Amino acid sequence: MLDAALAAAETDDGVTLSLRIENAGPDPVTLDFRTGQRAEFTAYPADGDAADADSDRPDPVWRYGAGRMFTQALGSETIGPGETVGYEGTWRDPPAGTYRIVGEATATDRDVRAAAVVAVE
Repeated sequence: MLDAALAAAETDDGVTLSLRIENAGPDPVTLDFRTGQRAEFTAYPADGDAADADSDRPDPVWRYGAGRMFTQALGSETIGPGETVGYEGTWRDPPAGTYRIVGEATATDRDVRAAAVVAVE
């Protein structure tokens, strides 16, 4: 069983993002990836309940992977019982506002995600 947590904090460089994935189960878990990208971070306007429902989610205002190039090589990471892996990202120069940011592992056949709300001044 994989548990995920996302931390988002405004800094001088923008919004720093940290996705932590913990294997809370008794067996090792392998994450398989199609590219060198290990996590995707997506920012949505945090406008009440609509940001919480996948079907009603507004269009994203930013995606970490948009316009970036990643190696086109298969890869994998194995997380042992009780171990944690982390993936980092930075949203540089975001416009002022409140955002719901979703961080998710880009692993195939795994739905590992977490969300956090951050206010940018």
